[in-house]
Amino acid sequence: MAYPVTMRASLFAALALVSGLACSAEEVVWPISKSDDLDADHISSPFGPRDQSGTYDFHAGVDFPVEEGTKVRSIKAGTVEKIEVDDGGAGNWVLVDHGEGEKSAYLHLSKIRCKAGDELRAGDLVGLSGSSGGTTPHLHLNYMVGVERNGADEAMARNALEILPHTQMPDPEVEWTAEGVILTVAVAPMTVQAVRLEGEGQVVEVDYADIVARGNPARDYHNQGGLYIDVNKVDSEHFALTLEPSENAFVPDQVVLTDYYGERLFSAARE
Repeated sequence: MAYPVTMRASLFAALALVSGLACSAEEVVWPISKSDDLDADHISSPFGPRDQSGTYDFHAGVDFPVEEGTKVRSIKAGTVEKIEVDDGGAGNWVLVDHGEGEKSAYLHLSKIRCKAGDELRAGDLVGLSGSSGGTTPHLHLNYMVGVERNGADEAMARNALEILPHTQMPDPEVEWTAEGVILTVAVAPMTVQAVRLEGEGQVVEVDYADIVARGNPARDYHNQGGLYIDVNKVDSEHFALTLEPSENAFVPDQVVLTDYYGERLFSAARE
C-alpha cells in the first residue's frame, strides 16, 4: 500500500517513538496556501513530460496557476541563497537553501520580499507571484536534491511532490495501440518517477530524474533511453501520455509506473 507523504511521516515518527529513537520531522507547507493539508494548492502543470501549448516539453518543476500579486511562501525552512531580477525566461526569482544539497526556487515573481542571507521558516514570504520572464501569471516551483555547488542546478530537479503532502495518484485510463500504450493521467497529484514497458522478452525503463539530469534541450527530446514519449492535453485536469519502444523495437504487453520511493503506482497488461 502506498501512503500519502504526511501519513508516511506520521508512521515514521510513531516507529521512532516505539524504538526510542529521536525523530524531528521538518515542516513542509504548500507555497501558496501555506498549508500542510493534502493537495492544498492547485497544480496546473506537473513535473515531467507535458504538452506546452501544443509542443512536447519535459517540465523540471511544478506550476501553480495564481493571479498576479499572490503571496508565495517557502516550502521549508532555509536560508535565502540568491535572488535574481529580470533573469531571462525565469524572470524574478528566489533560491532558498534548505541544507545538505536540498534547495527550492520560486520563479516568475512580480515582487521579491526577501534578501540574500535571510533565514526563513516554512511558510515565510519570499515574494509575490507574477508573469516576469515573459509568461502568464503563475508560480513555477523548482525542487532540487543533491546540489553540490552554489546556486541552482536544474539538472538536480525532482518532483516537489516528493515532500509536499498529497493524496494517492488516481489510476490512469489505458488504451493499447499497435506500437505501445496511451495513458490518460491526472495532472495532480502526478507522482510518477519511472515508466517501464515490457514485451517479447524485452524491457525498457526510463527514470524522470535521469531525463531532467540531461539538461535542456536534451531532456525535451521525445526519445529517451529507448523509450518514445509524447503528451497531449486532454483537459485542464488530465493529459494523454503516449509510451512506445523507440523505433518499434518490440510490441509491449505490460506497462508499469513507479513513484520516487520505488513503489509500484500502477500496472496494466494488454488483453
